[in-house]
Amino acid sequence: MRQPPGRGQRSSGERKPREERWPELIEVATEVFYEKGYEAASLQGIASRLGILKGSLYYYIQSKEDLLFEVIKSVHEEGLANIESLATGDGDALQRLRKVIVGHIDHECGNLKKTAVFLHELQALAPDRQAQILGGEHAYRGVFSNLVATGQKEGLIPEGLDPKLAALWILGSMNWVYRWFRPGGEFTARTIGEQFAEMTIRGLAVADLQAPGAVPGEQPAG
Repeated sequence: MRQPPGRGQRSSGERKPREERWPELIEVATEVFYEKGYEAASLQGIASRLGILKGSLYYYIQSKEDLLFEVIKSVHEEGLANIESLATGDGDALQRLRKVIVGHIDHECGNLKKTAVFLHELQALAPDRQAQILGGEHAYRGVFSNLVATGQKEGLIPEGLDPKLAALWILGSMNWVYRWFRPGGEFTARTIGEQFAEMTIRGLAVADLQAPGAVPGEQPAG
């Protein structure tokens, strides 16, 4: 029986150029790490799913840990680019925070396998490699803490709140969604994002913006 393209066994000499193979390698490795976990996953299993010999993988990576590093790095970069673009849009800090929360959860729910691998397997990497991905100031968390700090300067968030703790609280609640979200289930990703954003903004906003009828962080009309 003829094997599908890209799934038949090839000799180690039949290697695709890195730029052609790399996206496929990252996708397949993500799936295997998700299904088996990092410790149980093997380069042999990844190579077999790619339809190449195990030895051919070393043309692209040096070790299983290197491959995990590249997978987690790609997940982090993709997610970070998403929220950074939302955080730098129009509106005050609460309006932008609302957009970031909705966008983060939408991205998380649309990439459940990637999210699971990132959150489950990051600790499998050496601390210096984790720091290399996250950045010295934890760039992802920094988007949220910077918005909180900006909201304080704008008089929208109480000055007594610690921006770092606020960011950890927001991310902690959002990053648990992937554990219970089910596509086609009771709640859509959009509903979850909007509800989480509403609860978060209401929890952070100064008292004047929590009065009946006030809608903190509401997007301006038009």
